[in-house]
Amino acid sequence: MRIGIDARTACGRYTGDRSYTLGLIHGLAAISSGHEFVLYLDGPPPLGLPSGPQWQVRVLRAPVPRLWTPVVLPRAARADGVEVLHVQYIAPACRRPVVVTTVHDVTFRLYPEWFTVKDRLLLDWGMRRSLRTVGAVLAVSEWTRRDLLRVYGLAADRVCVTPNALPPTFALPEPSEVGAVRGKYGLEEPYVLFVGVLQPRKNLPGMIGGFLAAKRRHGLPHAFVIAGKEGWKCGPIFEALKATEAGEDVRLIGYVPDEDLPGLLAGADVFLFATLYEGFGIPVLEAFASGTAVITSNTSALPEVAGEAAVLVDPCDEQEIAEAVGRVLTDEGLRRHLVEAGWERLKAFSWERTAELTVACYEGAAGRSSAS
Repeated sequence: MRIGIDARTACGRYTGDRSYTLGLIHGLAAISSGHEFVLYLDGPPPLGLPSGPQWQVRVLRAPVPRLWTPVVLPRAARADGVEVLHVQYIAPACRRPVVVTTVHDVTFRLYPEWFTVKDRLLLDWGMRRSLRTVGAVLAVSEWTRRDLLRVYGLAADRVCVTPNALPPTFALPEPSEVGAVRGKYGLEEPYVLFVGVLQPRKNLPGMIGGFLAAKRRHGLPHAFVIAGKEGWKCGPIFEALKATEAGEDVRLIGYVPDEDLPGLLAGADVFLFATLYEGFGIPVLEAFASGTAVITSNTSALPEVAGEAAVLVDPCDEQEIAEAVGRVLTDEGLRRHLVEAGWERLKAFSWERTAELTVACYEGAAGRSSAS
């Protein structure tokens, strides 16, 4: 079978969508599926894409960018003899090839206040239209699967869980690399770290408040380092910082490129990821792989990802966040336990396993289409 993959997110900056795309591609290349793959891009291919007779890369140009998905992509897929086309979120409205879509979360329906009215309406309209025609839906967690069934009323056998895993290029850095990254960002003091886009669902005002309360209560020497690009409605984060007069106790270092992230994570004493909602939570796995103790939320998909390898907190309770930060930073034995549990938890996730589950969904969707 010939399978097409919309791989445009592989060309962008580091995000969860990009990690998913690259991870899945590497997982598919590592297994013997017997299928052929065409990767569709809208710009220069990134380094490290698989090559060989089973792999083809096509760069497609659209006269109008918004026509790339609904018109240019399915037309090229049909011309290339693609039988199953894999996209993310909004799918082209076509019967041939059969379309499979990955949905990372449906926050635009669950928390509409986190989106502009235009984005929310377009996402929901596009999702409803897509779900009427796609052959299968891939959810990155059981939590997201349940949300899809509840919000959109899908038949349970149409939604498969194909979890994320650690980005394939992510590796534990050498101590010298950790030191170089700390020097690059001026991180001389010990620190607690958050990584993610600065947006409402990341709960940064709550984490800032919890961290500062722990710092005052325990006399901690740590700073809270926030790494990530600015997103929509990030104003309250800066307002929270101004109100606390945190000064150098909270450091915003902006977007961090891929090559610096392992060193930044490995240099942290704690990774604090008490967000309000995650469809999966790849940064938790990255922290585990960096040998860093994790505090994360007891909501959405995060307990499913973290298992028993992290301290779980109510993200809406600053005092609970403060207690967890203080406890982990002042209890070296607990930190060592969390680090060891994190290494063990990583074994539950691999892109090869995800690729096998995904191929089974491709084959199922193609089979159902042939039978109809």
